[in-house]
Amino acid sequence: MEKMRSESVAVYEWLVDKDHVHWSKAYFKDTAVYDMLCNNMCEAFNKAILQARDKPVITLMEMIRNYLMKRLVRKRAEMEKWNHDIRSNVFKVIERLKLESSICHPKYSGNFHYQVRGPGDDQHIVDIDKKTCACNRWQLTGIPCIHGISALLSSNCDLIDYIHNKYKKDNFIKAYAPVIYGINGSRMWSKTNDNPL
Repeated sequence: MEKMRSESVAVYEWLVDKDHVHWSKAYFKDTAVYDMLCNNMCEAFNKAILQARDKPVITLMEMIRNYLMKRLVRKRAEMEKWNHDIRSNVFKVIERLKLESSICHPKYSGNFHYQVRGPGDDQHIVDIDKKTCACNRWQLTGIPCIHGISALLSSNCDLIDYIHNKYKKDNFIKAYAPVIYGINGSRMWSKTNDNPL
């Protein structure tokens, strides 16, 4: 916080006024297993439906349905090209973290626990059975941190087994398996006795 104050007193005072559970990763719950702090997904969806937003409700819904139908087809096709059992961007992160973990020194203490000394004499406890590290990054992201990777590599574990299931191909296949079927044009829709929209 002192470093924050030296950068900007206004930001420091604003943060001090707020409950730390809302802005500090140290206090985030690890149940979400997601490292994003912004609303990129909402913004991406809003951008995708931008042309549809000012349309009448049925046209709006039809444009969204078409967008989602194409997206599901595209995602299923992308998954067919996966070379690994995890997303390619996660695989790249793991490869980078493997290199970074080479500066760590794990010491096995028993019962799946490791004491891992990292850069700058930093030291963390890793429990590979529970997939946790004292730095909390593994719990927050679902991807082992450099301390976790160091411990896993020293025990000859397959890193893929210790990545959260949400990044695995099987779960992506399940998520994108539903089909949004095409529908006939409005001229072929059933007529009702209700008032038109």
